[in-house]
Amino acid sequence: MNNYQTTFRNIFYFIIAIQVSLFLFGYLRPSIIYDYLDNWPISILPIALLIINRNYFKNELLNNYLFGILIIIFTTFPIVLLTGSNVLTTNSFDAEFKNFQLSEEVDYVMTIDIEGSISLDFFEGSGYKVDILNRPGKTGFPEALQANLGNPQPIRLREVSTDRLLQVSGWKLDLGNKTNWELDILSFDSNYYLDSPNLGESKFIGTGEIFLGPSLSSGDIVINGIFNITVDRKLPIVVIGNADVPANWINATIGYLNQTSGSYNLKVIVEDGSTVVFEEGE
Repeated sequence: MNNYQTTFRNIFYFIIAIQVSLFLFGYLRPSIIYDYLDNWPISILPIALLIINRNYFKNELLNNYLFGILIIIFTTFPIVLLTGSNVLTTNSFDAEFKNFQLSEEVDYVMTIDIEGSISLDFFEGSGYKVDILNRPGKTGFPEALQANLGNPQPIRLREVSTDRLLQVSGWKLDLGNKTNWELDILSFDSNYYLDSPNLGESKFIGTGEIFLGPSLSSGDIVINGIFNITVDRKLPIVVIGNADVPANWINATIGYLNQTSGSYNLKVIVEDGSTVVFEEGE
């Protein structure tokens, strides 16, 4: 075996080892296996040709070319998957859906109950859009169940049955800030960026990080679990319940106030048994 072939072979094995490590450390989804199989002419066929050549023809130059092709292919696929591109990875990304047709005159109750994570943010407009969080996990792809009668109208995001290799760490949820929302979410290791003038009474159960933005106008927010909450300095709030708050906040009869004026626009209720730490944002 020539030196070039040995080098190319070792580089290829090293790339495979990196992919295994990325999976074990929670970065690369195992769904990449399906993407390799789905694109077999450029991923599996060179391996088959390499085996045939080594066993029958023993052409070292062809081996070098095939290893070079495999190095390029098996480097490209994880990069494409990690960056969230649909190119070559249609098996891994087929979960996004949206509904921008919600009425601004109706209240909507968004309910989620999963063991995975939720990344929540608001955008300018009406409706919602949902996608997966591109990390390995135990959460299936999402689907929405929505009632079109009554006020408020319930919208429930739930898991659909998803192949184990395709499962993800959770979902990315974007809500329109012109829609009237109430939220009831149970999830873990989540990130909620709350900054909307149309957020009604909401409850968050589980663990994660919450940011309360300067434009937030909300009903009562109930917290149950382990959370770190960052509050924009421009947002006056009162915290009711047992929580760790900055030293400069006022311990009043009603609760902890972050503004010396004593006024507040938002009430955050921390339920018993929760561990919640408040911090001041920029």
